Amino acid sequence: MPICNITLRVSRPSYKPYPKKEDVRLGAELKRKRLDLGWTQQQTADHFGIVKDSYQGWEWNKRIPHIKYRKMVNELLGYNFWDDGSNSLANRCLLYRIEKGISREQLGKLLNISEMTIDRIENKNLNISEKNVYVVKRLVKSEV
Repeated sequence: MPICNITLRVSRPSYKPYPKKEDVRLGAELKRKRLDLGWTQQQTADHFGIVKDSYQGWEWNKRIPHIKYRKMVNELLGYNFWDDGSNSLANRCLLYRIEKGISREQLGKLLNISEMTIDRIENKNLNISEKNVYVVKRLVKSEV
């Protein structure tokens, strides 16, 4: 049985493929920014104050950031990822919550309306009382 002393040396493959330009999902936007900054996933997770697994979920489009992290995501990206450009009540309500870092439940308590009403507004459900629409419009119009 012959013995060979051969050592193979190769470069490690790059596991940092840059996302395609057409991919405008949050994960692709986060990965592009992270690679531009030269950060690892761990460094990016540390920036947000979360564990690496949570950040990977965002980057891999498995999870969306909790509302309290979305303002930081926008600041990192340099623009508001969740702003659809419309002036709809649904968009204004979501942008208000992102700016304040508050949940639907917290906004509902602030306005004395149910969390489900906030959910229906943000999901453009038409079955909302005029009174509740007025209360939300008043708040977000003065803030956004």
